[in-house]
Amino acid sequence: MIETLAALEATAVAQHLKAARWTYPLVNAGHVLGVALLVGAVLPMDVAVLRGRGAAVVAWLRPWAVAGLVLAVGTGGLLFATQAGDYLASPWFAAKIAVLALAVVNAALFLVRGRGRTAVLLSLVLWPAVLVLGRMIAYG
Repeated sequence: MIETLAALEATAVAQHLKAARWTYPLVNAGHVLGVALLVGAVLPMDVAVLRGRGAAVVAWLRPWAVAGLVLAVGTGGLLFATQAGDYLASPWFAAKIAVLALAVVNAALFLVRGRGRTAVLLSLVLWPAVLVLGRMIAYG
């Protein structure tokens, strides 16, 4: 496992991200933008459902949420590659990934089964928790 992480950190992409003046900050900004798009789209959809308006009223936000998720995961993978060993050793990172997985499963179930009140409330807790846990990685 340690060899795999070291190999990931030694890839040309990871080394470029570590060495280039602008690339890492731009990828990091892309990660923040992806998270903003994702959470910024999901929360209004959830609130609309809680207020009895139904998901159809804000369904136009769904592609933005998906685009945000794709951008956040893609750029997050690049950021991970620069310090894979450190990230995997972080309990904050482990918690973030676990909560992120729960949030994605919850969102997928929304699409398959429809949005129940419990699922919407769970979404309103999980996505902000992913944000907080992600920030805590830098401090732990």
